[in-house]
Amino acid sequence: MPQPPAPLAPDAVTLEFKRVTRQFGARLALLDVNLQLQPGVVGLLGPNGAGKTTFLNLAAGLTSPSSGEIRWLGGLPRRDPQLDNRIALCADGDQLPRRETALQWVVGLLRLAGCTALIAEQRGKQVLERVGLSEQRDQLLSNMSRGQRQRVKLAQAFALPAALVLLDEPLNALDPVWRRQVAALIQEAADAGACVVVSSHILEEVEQLAHFLVLLFKGRLVAAGRQQDIRDMLHNQATVLEITCADPRSLASALLARAPVTLVRITGETLTIQASDADSLCRALPQAVLASGMVPAQVTTHGDDLVSLFQALAAEVR
Repeated sequence: MPQPPAPLAPDAVTLEFKRVTRQFGARLALLDVNLQLQPGVVGLLGPNGAGKTTFLNLAAGLTSPSSGEIRWLGGLPRRDPQLDNRIALCADGDQLPRRETALQWVVGLLRLAGCTALIAEQRGKQVLERVGLSEQRDQLLSNMSRGQRQRVKLAQAFALPAALVLLDEPLNALDPVWRRQVAALIQEAADAGACVVVSSHILEEVEQLAHFLVLLFKGRLVAAGRQQDIRDMLHNQATVLEITCADPRSLASALLARAPVTLVRITGETLTIQASDADSLCRALPQAVLASGMVPAQVTTHGDDLVSLFQALAAEVR
């Protein structure tokens, strides 16, 4: 049976991308990505089509960069087969072999990883029990629900201790109970010294898990850092307010005197106003309401969401 990896130092580099670009014909999937990831939970975020799956396939060694270099634990993956058993992947999609049982599938992968038949059988049963599939372990994968098959994929990803665990949309098709259970598995792996990369296009899905966030947009790495740093960037985004009130001109005048306003537009009873400092604008609004006597009937914000942050950061790196 493969030996468990020795715990890495918290500041060790588990995965490194050096100027990695990946093209598929004329389509550019990733462009000039430089990144170092260390042990812990990493949230890989971006809208659909941002390049998350391409990033994970490159990180897993399933495809090669068109240019640049990828290193696992300081080594080159395609030159050191011994690194293979230190990497685990739960891929996106639902392409499991339908004529095998859950246990046969997990045991087969463990055998490929070098486990003996006895150890593979024991470990397969243990990990399927951990994901709540003890009673379904001898059931054909074709007869399982999508959520159950997703748990089988997660079982094989966590079947052996790994230094790098790559999870592509791992919470898809899971109910809230199993989302919490999988979150516990992810945290356990990170606590044991693994770098666990969790991809999602939903910020809320990973913000409770990840300490470090990587933001991709249209194949570009637009930001990477601690969660709080990324959230500060989001919070400080230029914000647009649409305010409906009886006299928007009076409210606009009061806001102009109190915030670094960069845009004012009045359409009927709707005031559209933008400031370069979101905090200042939000602090100024209650004061402006009191000064003008205009109580808003409705306030809508734009530009303070994750997609707006992606777009603004992507524009900066063009």
